[in-house]
Amino acid sequence: MKILFITNRLPHADVVGGHRLIYQRMEQLKARGHWVGLIALVMEENRQHLNALQHQFDHVAAIPYIPRPFSHRLLNDYLNPILPAIFWKNHSIEMKKTIGQTAQEHRCDLLIAEFSEMGQYLYRNPYLSAVHKIVSCHRCLSDTFQKYITTPGVPPSIRLKSAIQLERLITYEFEMYNAMDHILTLTPEDRFTLLHHAPQLPISVIPPGIDIETLNAGGAPSHPPHPQLLMCGYFSDKSNRDAALWFIRSIWPHLAKRHPSLTCQFVGKGIGNEMKQAADRYPAIELISDVDDLRPYRKQATVFINPMRLGSGLRIKILEAMATGLPVVTTSLGAAGLTAQNGINCFINDTPQGFADSISWLLTDTSLATRIGQTAQQLVAAQYSAHTTIHELEHILQETITVQHSQVSA
Repeated sequence: MKILFITNRLPHADVVGGHRLIYQRMEQLKARGHWVGLIALVMEENRQHLNALQHQFDHVAAIPYIPRPFSHRLLNDYLNPILPAIFWKNHSIEMKKTIGQTAQEHRCDLLIAEFSEMGQYLYRNPYLSAVHKIVSCHRCLSDTFQKYITTPGVPPSIRLKSAIQLERLITYEFEMYNAMDHILTLTPEDRFTLLHHAPQLPISVIPPGIDIETLNAGGAPSHPPHPQLLMCGYFSDKSNRDAALWFIRSIWPHLAKRHPSLTCQFVGKGIGNEMKQAADRYPAIELISDVDDLRPYRKQATVFINPMRLGSGLRIKILEAMATGLPVVTTSLGAAGLTAQNGINCFINDTPQGFADSISWLLTDTSLATRIGQTAQQLVAAQYSAHTTIHELEHILQETITVQHSQVSA
């Protein structure tokens, strides 16, 4: 098969979460003999990986991401009659043209838009001729915005913006899905959410495949002399930023009193002024934004935290932490889609006090922390192996092409 991936960042081996998953899918499909191409929206800070990707895959094109002026963003967030803000933010005429030209020039069999907001390039694209199209839905956008509206503590400006856009977002998102040949989700829960809105959608669940060997390369964990917590993610994302702020403001004060030597690292791009101001009150909290490889930070950590209150989809970063044997404390939303068992392979709690208690148990009982980490590592190896999930993905891609060809022939 000739498969062209559409992404909103350059995927590579050292990136966080979903974009590492995309890279692994591309790498494994290439290793199985398929032609694999990539067209990505790229910020300047992400371009250093471009050359390596161009040598690794059959076709790679980087379209510059051009940030919009505040006045344009303000008008489009509220007044754009067609594109909801999250789609408009990733909109590029140049990218539309490039996708159409590339698909035709290389006679691609299948285009995969990774993340729903990139599905716009496969929907109503006047430059794109007939081709099989799949959206890989890492999270349902409409469901995410609904949580922005209903979750306590979300800033009023985000609630208002989400409420104004929600109806338009639902309409556009599901019209787009209906125009695809197939939809992929990471969890059964997200599949159910999409089917609730549109029961006729052809949807398959492909869990993220975790490359355990790569994540554990580089030697054994090197714990610092003091206990250390770790959270990672793109903090420009509202869900990750809310999680970090909630932890710093509501959970960290409980922990700092009980464990004076405890430190906490937030690692990932997009750390803004709000997070910096919240963390400035606590010298033991460290914000680290310029990181290419998370493995050293995982190896130094004692507990991985995932205090998510917003969003949907599967938190790949949890699986990556579990794959390294790192014990995880998460909210129930953060564990959604996982076969997670509270007290068996992680701790799950949704209150500040309970979240802090769970971390304290792991810090004070090292045998418990080791047992939780080992059980979690076994779970990932048994259910989320990259080698297993790529078989499932390849089968669905081939079936999508075969079924559509059969319908045309009939």
